[in-house]
Amino acid sequence: MTAKAARLWPDSATILERSKGVFFAQWEELLRLKRLAMKTSDPDDIHDLRVASRRFRAALELFYPLVPKGPKTELRKNVRNLTRSLGGLRNVDEALVFFQSRVPINVSSDCKLTFELSELRSRELKRIEKALKTFQHKHLDQIVRKMVAGINEASITEQKSISLLAYFSDVSIRQYMPIHQLLAGSTVPEHRASRHALRIAIKKWRYFFEIVARILNRDYTPVLAQLKEYQSILGRMNDIAEFEVLLNNLKLPLAELKYFEDTLLAEDTNLLKSFTQLLEQKPLTYTFLI
Repeated sequence: MTAKAARLWPDSATILERSKGVFFAQWEELLRLKRLAMKTSDPDDIHDLRVASRRFRAALELFYPLVPKGPKTELRKNVRNLTRSLGGLRNVDEALVFFQSRVPINVSSDCKLTFELSELRSRELKRIEKALKTFQHKHLDQIVRKMVAGINEASITEQKSISLLAYFSDVSIRQYMPIHQLLAGSTVPEHRASRHALRIAIKKWRYFFEIVARILNRDYTPVLAQLKEYQSILGRMNDIAEFEVLLNNLKLPLAELKYFEDTLLAEDTNLLKSFTQLLEQKPLTYTFLI
């Protein structure tokens, strides 16, 4: 096979069938991990379910304009609520790891923060158990199946796209635009909200590439690696913000509170320096392989 032939895009019918297959596969993975999380209550399984719910939401948003009107809004709302219900435990677990690694050895056994976070963790597990039981997977599964069946050439034409390939290209451009706009002021220390928005935009673009890589059979490894690097450091900065919220909601001795506040401030400062270096060394630019 020549290099030129290897670069040919799949035909429209193949792209359409792969799109439907990837969309449904994301849903099946979410259901599989939901069953596993209910069975084990293991934090890793719950975290994997949270990631799977986000990936499915990315696929849902990508194909949302192409599916028939109906209960798709209900599906979007239910999966979003599931994702949110799982986030609290992840934040508490990450906070426990972070703070425990920074507690002075001579006061570790008397640390009020560790006790308070452990109590909060127990409450989060109970909340998650309830959320998993009330997630109407059978009803939502029927919605997903109807949505998959409704993705066809006519729905693509209704979106004024000549093909799914053209539609994907348009989506990619639209997802990159907020990233381009947010990058300029993202290193200003006070611009926390901008960095938070940038993290979300980069995450969405990364999920988009993960989806279309499977559909179009293209190797997006370099851009995915770069986006993951950006998402990772911005994610850690968001963790610090979440830890601050947790810290302010706990009843801690003033000296202990001040110590951990200073610890978070120092960590945030170091992360911003690392993020600034990343921007300088590996600038994030637009790409969509053709």
